[in-house]
Order: sequence, then structure tokens, then C-alpha cells
Amino acid sequence: MASPKKKLQGLVAATITPMTEHGLDQIVIHVGALSLKESQELAQHAAKIGADGIAVIAPFFLKPWNKDNLINFLKEVAAAAPALPFYYYHIPALTGVKIRAEELLDGIQDKIPTFQGLKFSDTDLLDFGQCVDQNHQRQFAFLFGVDEQLLSALVMGATGAVGSTYNYLGRKTNQMLEAFERKDFSSALNHQFCIQRFINFVVKLGFGVSQTKAIMTLVSGIPMGPPRLPLQKASREFTDNAKAKLKSLDVLSFTDLKDGNLEAC
Repeated sequence: MASPKKKLQGLVAATITPMTEHGLDQIVIHVGALSLKESQELAQHAAKIGADGIAVIAPFFLKPWNKDNLINFLKEVAAAAPALPFYYYHIPALTGVKIRAEELLDGIQDKIPTFQGLKFSDTDLLDFGQCVDQNHQRQFAFLFGVDEQLLSALVMGATGAVGSTYNYLGRKTNQMLEAFERKDFSSALNHQFCIQRFINFVVKLGFGVSQTKAIMTLVSGIPMGPPRLPLQKASREFTDNAKAKLKSLDVLSFTDLKDGNLEAC
């Protein structure tokens, strides 16, 4: 089994990408859409281009209101790419679909034989813990998506993680993972608290996709471009405050911050 550190390197929010000790060797493409037909077409395209798996969020305009309705939708998407491992992307805060993941997983492989796991992007650790506890013999992948709670999820049995903040807090996250692996839980908790201090700070300023792109540009020097409407670009005030907070927490060295390309974001 790969170490959590190996699994986190290079993870981004756009794809679910479990990792092994040999590095990035699986690309799992998200194919969810409001239309079942579009999801099926995207799944077929993913199979055609050689993806290693597909993932789907619940449709969020005309919502499935119970487990059976949701599984029937997922089943039809999975059937469009029957040779690919299938993952469910659980993110109820954005989809508005409140069906518990633990309930969904009960008997899911009887309906979707290619089901291999889920990305869990919710703060309900009771639900996540029961997903792990009730399915530990099935060797599902349990990928956690709430960066500020990752340490708690690791204790409960998360097998990997996918998150946006790893693009700029990856060093601190890896320090937390290294401490967790050597059972230095006090140090691991201190690293998690440091990550939380930054996330808590930017959430209070107003934090979303636009602000994430701005921070990624600040750290990498690579212009990430503006967000799509209706989102608006992050303000310079936000970026200056985020930069100062990163420096105060010693998450990055001063030379890691490159704000020359921020006007493009």
C-alpha cells in the first residue's frame, strides 16, 4: 500500500488521482453532468482516451431524492464505460443531494460491479467513518476531500486525498503525513492546525475558486487565468492578505511567493 505522502503529491481538485509508490499512475476523470446522456458520452470518451477510471457527482438541478434514484443514475453512467473503475464524488454542500454516503455504499457493487470507491468531500465524519467501518473488507478507495480535516480522516482510515489547497500547502501537508506515519501525532496535529489557521483566515475573507486560482498563481508564478462567469476575480486586497498570512505561518519561504502574474487572474 502506498504511503499517504505518495498519494498526495500533485493532487488537484479537477481530477481524482490516487497514487502509488511509483508515482502518478492513474488518471480518474470526472464525467458528471446535469444530463445523463452527457455523462454517458463523457464516460465513453474517457474510456476511449485511455483513462484509468471515471468519477461522477450526483445531478444537482433535478436531484435524486433517495438512494435508489441516485444509484440508478450512477449505474447508467458506469454502464457507458463498463471496463473502467467507477467512483462516486460525494459533495453535498454543492450538489444539495443529502443522501448519506454510508447508505449509498450499502450493496452498491450489486448494482454497479465496477464501483471502486468514493471521494468524500463533506465534513460529516460520522458518515465517513461508517463508510470505512462497514466496507473495510471490500478494499474500496476512500479519498478525502476536506483538506482542513484530513488528519481526522486518516485516523478513520482514509486511503488518499484530493484537494485544492495541496497545490500551495502541499509541503505542510506532507509534513503532517510524515508525522502521522511515524506515529508522532502531536506534531501531525500541529501541522494540521497550521493548515487550518490559513484556511480559516481566507474563509473569513471570502474564499472560493477565484481566490484559490490567485493563491496558486502567487505561489507558483504560473498565471492560472481568470475564473469563468459568474465568478469574479480575486481582489488584490485578498491576495495581499493571503500572502501576508502565508508568510506569517512560515508555510512557504518568502522566495516561494511570486505575484508578478496576478493581473491575469
